[in-house]
Amino acid sequence: MLLKTDLHPYQSRLIHQAASLPHVGLFMEPGLGKTATALTIIKESSSGKTLVIAPKRVAESVWAQECQKWQHLSDFRVALVMGTPEQRLNALSSNSDLFVINVENVAWLVEHWPAGLFDYLVIDESSRFKDPSTKRFKAIKKVLKTFRRRLILTGTPTPQGLGDLWAQVGILDLGERLETSLTKFRDKYMYAAERNRHTHVVYKWAVKPEMEREILDRVSDICFSLRAEDYLELPKLTKLYHNIELDADVMKKYKQLKKEMVSEIDGQVVTAITAAALANKLLQVTSGTIYTEAGEAVSHSEKIEYLESLVEENPGPTLVFYHYKTALAKLKEHFPEAQELTSENIKPWNEGKIKMMLAHPQSGGIGLNLQCNASEMAHVVWYDLPWSSENYIQANARVYRQGQTKPVMLHHLVARKTIDEQVIKVLEGKINAQDALMDALKA
Repeated sequence: MLLKTDLHPYQSRLIHQAASLPHVGLFMEPGLGKTATALTIIKESSSGKTLVIAPKRVAESVWAQECQKWQHLSDFRVALVMGTPEQRLNALSSNSDLFVINVENVAWLVEHWPAGLFDYLVIDESSRFKDPSTKRFKAIKKVLKTFRRRLILTGTPTPQGLGDLWAQVGILDLGERLETSLTKFRDKYMYAAERNRHTHVVYKWAVKPEMEREILDRVSDICFSLRAEDYLELPKLTKLYHNIELDADVMKKYKQLKKEMVSEIDGQVVTAITAAALANKLLQVTSGTIYTEAGEAVSHSEKIEYLESLVEENPGPTLVFYHYKTALAKLKEHFPEAQELTSENIKPWNEGKIKMMLAHPQSGGIGLNLQCNASEMAHVVWYDLPWSSENYIQANARVYRQGQTKPVMLHHLVARKTIDEQVIKVLEGKINAQDALMDALKA
């Protein structure tokens, strides 16, 4: 069991700084120990009960396990407010210190609000609350004033730009620093980057370049940002991009599908929503399979065959991230020994007992430890590619984090002259997702 003295100096410094602040944002990259840091901050507060809101997999295991890892946190009594409505209500009535609930049940909790129960609020992965139009944000907003102290944690606070901070920081200070309404925030700090020229409906907002520093300065007294590379000594990380030539017949169908989709919206305004829907179909093609409206399958095995060669060259355990269900089905068919990620098989994977683990970036992307030091190098393969740089960063950080002792190799399977190449530019930060979408749909 770890002692409080085993906390890193940067964690101790944050805990000391937080002691004088009622509300705190910990923007710590994955692997830096934000859960233990937050728990220690709560531990050193005056007595009270804490509500923790977290993604489902994190809520199920991470917070309770973290309490048992540290001696000074081991007396925390943890209740999981999950399962059936009856089970949730029973958990809320238990004599516990931490009440952990998954994001999806926040609206239900507010509807059954146990007045006077909670003193502290911790939101793990607060970027899940960056959109103020969601039910979860609207629900928690109603009860924010009932907490004496509020903490937000995330490793990716601004996946779509600084505008994502408005809702998250508002959870802490109720609008004191970045305006009390989204309209006021946009009026002061943002401009309409894209709008319909006829209806003037804004499709995309962006932060004014001259206001970026002011936003950061205004939140710097309560939000602390730490990068893993500044504090951790990690093994070498190598990124490889494997260019895959699709069969000529598949490329012909790919180009035809793109042409037909673009022609369908010819003369209409291509919004972010329509562009994303069209681009998603193209990504399914490069992944391996897509079914047309007529029921015809556009399928190929180039990525599967390439993955087979990678596995032959690297016989150690391989973690494969997929995005589409069709990709999962194809992977399971060609690699019968592969296992789909569950909470039960994480430990065997860590111990090197599973040859291939298949994980969706959103299920394997937050809070979990998917490290495997059983071979000389840890291999992670992106079979198909996500638009979300947030999901990409979080998923990679499940392996490349504190505790990883062997070098990590990130493989990306990229179909040449397809939308895959635009996605890679997004993930590398060379282009934003909206521009990449439009580029991908150009004839």
